[in-house]
Amino acid sequence: MNSFYSFCVAFFVIGLILVLAIIGWWIFIHTSPFHVTVNKIPGPKFYLPLIGNALDLSGGLDHILNTFQFKWTKQYGGIYRIFVGTHCFIPVSSPVLLETILSSHKIIDKGISYEQLHPWLGQGLLTSSGDLWRSRRKLLTPAFHFSILNNFVEVFNEQSRILCGIFGELCQSSPDGKGEIDVYPLITRCSLDIICDAVMGTKMNAQVEDSDYVKAVYRIGQVFVERFQKPWLKNPRIFSLSALGREHDQLLKTLHGFTENVIRKRQETFVKQTHLKIEAEEAEAGIRGKGKLPLLDLLLKVSDDGRVLSAHDIRQEIDTFMSAGHDTTSSLIGWFLYSMASNPECQETVFNELQDVFGESERDCTQEDIPNLKYFDCCIKETLRIYPSVPAFERNVQEDVKIGEYLIPAGTTLQCLTLAIHRNPEFFPDPLAYKPERFFPEEAIGRHPYAYIPFSAGPRNCIGQRFALLESKVVLSSLLRRYKFELSPYAKPPIPSYHVILKSLTGINLVVSQR
Repeated sequence: MNSFYSFCVAFFVIGLILVLAIIGWWIFIHTSPFHVTVNKIPGPKFYLPLIGNALDLSGGLDHILNTFQFKWTKQYGGIYRIFVGTHCFIPVSSPVLLETILSSHKIIDKGISYEQLHPWLGQGLLTSSGDLWRSRRKLLTPAFHFSILNNFVEVFNEQSRILCGIFGELCQSSPDGKGEIDVYPLITRCSLDIICDAVMGTKMNAQVEDSDYVKAVYRIGQVFVERFQKPWLKNPRIFSLSALGREHDQLLKTLHGFTENVIRKRQETFVKQTHLKIEAEEAEAGIRGKGKLPLLDLLLKVSDDGRVLSAHDIRQEIDTFMSAGHDTTSSLIGWFLYSMASNPECQETVFNELQDVFGESERDCTQEDIPNLKYFDCCIKETLRIYPSVPAFERNVQEDVKIGEYLIPAGTTLQCLTLAIHRNPEFFPDPLAYKPERFFPEEAIGRHPYAYIPFSAGPRNCIGQRFALLESKVVLSSLLRRYKFELSPYAKPPIPSYHVILKSLTGINLVVSQR
């Protein structure tokens, strides 16, 4: 009897504490200056303490994409607020409001969600903030100068030829000369081979050999989004004890182990071969010696034996460019091929333009060929409009700022919804239709400059956008000159989803045939 009485008392006390906590939380979110300010911004209601709107985001990676980009933008407009856990996010899809954000030299710190990338990328260029970011940006910008990029066209062509050969074998193995395949894994491996050679000066051979690194890169993006959906895993200790956290740690071992091994070998070569130092000096002066100079060698040169960049700093930057440099181009190339297959008349126009430039020759694509492919360029832009490689990115607000009619308090995170911006019918009528002519010079006149931002904009725009576009154009021109792509009549259509990068849950299954 006494034990039952004690249980009832304990149950009552716990229940009373919970009720008082909920009442206190409700009073706090309705009276604190921070919450009073952010709640002036429209957004979905939330009732559960410590959870916020997280339950609205539970579901597949396609669900979180559609909820942020389409459901809530349609319901609340070009700016709204949500809470994931206790943190306030303010997604923005209005080009007018985005101009205030992206042109600012104060709102340049990456959002809180990027903290999940720190165990992998550390304080590399993508995730760093403040003076550290400014110094690294200044240090790395020369490596992406137009004259330097031309040195990597040979790498783009070399790996494109391997990819074309793989597609050729697929076609030849089919009785009717048509092969059906999910093209995305093949594209990803090609892009990894390119970025590995360009960034680290090392052959990965991902296109012809199985690689644990490739699998780890693909999976870790999914892990980041799954963690974001579960705010209770924000705590590093809780996350490390979870199954997802243990998988995350194993993936990091694979990713870091590969990079560290390559850097160690490259550093030994760099020390022994003094001609690399000469090539680095020539590259900085705009003079090209024989061969190409990978980014890693430039970092080793300026490191000054660890006084400017430590070995840890170098690994962070290499991991950053390996990650961002292959994933974004893979997304663009994959969605471009799907767009060509979905719009055969556009594919034929591109093919005819390629014929005008290359004829029947098998020669490589050069940087001088690119300006002559004007319709092809418009198709690239239209693909990035409908399927931007990075569908959203974030900025932390360090001090109160006025955006439109709303005061955004310090401590919030702004989310720039690229996908929703690009599909805004006010700026792109019939937004789901694939119309490359939108980017003809006469059609673009008067369009808001922030209505199309596939590589972000302002002082923190993508440093590698020229590299990504040049790589994509070389690879795609090589493929489209030789192969025709059609939709598979049997495979499921692609389902866009958020893996940090825009990817399809169902792959990109196409029918490939030789021209």
